[in-house]
Amino acid sequence: MKSEFTTKPLSALADIQTGPFGSQLHKEDYVQNGTPIVTVEHLGQKRFTEKNLPCVSEIDKERLNKYILREGDVVFSRVGSVDRCSYVSREYNGWMFSGRCLRVRPCIEIDSQYLYYYFTLESTKQFVRGIATGATMPSINTKFMGEVPIAYPPIDEQRKIATVLSALDNKIELNDKINKNLAA
Repeated sequence: MKSEFTTKPLSALADIQTGPFGSQLHKEDYVQNGTPIVTVEHLGQKRFTEKNLPCVSEIDKERLNKYILREGDVVFSRVGSVDRCSYVSREYNGWMFSGRCLRVRPCIEIDSQYLYYYFTLESTKQFVRGIATGATMPSINTKFMGEVPIAYPPIDEQRKIATVLSALDNKIELNDKINKNLAA
């Protein structure tokens, strides 16, 4: 039995938020110990890279609370490589995102990991690159991101797809660590 896929624009399936603008958060607001802020440089394959993470104080975190990440969010580069994204897993819950990023928070109709994997499809990446503006440095805003068409099956099937792809990602990550240890 073949599943029926539904297609809707991302704006109908998720809340899309641009990170804080420079006037809200300055480099001098960063502290040695505090809540990490994900910037474009920290977007990796599924996970964030954790080197040289800027941090903000509890006061700034409370002041900028609409930029706090929750498990299941997907964070995108808003400038440059606009097709890059990372998934907010449990370990990143409560972190924040910078003004050069967009946060996508799926509604209950769409599984967050399914959505992440959907955005890693080459066809989706090409679509996102195609709607970006700017000749020198591509950029994307919440309006354009909201226009990305998302095709999805029923939620149970989304979860099954995401579970299989996540298991494959975990296996690849483990194999990479083993290879690095063997090389060392």
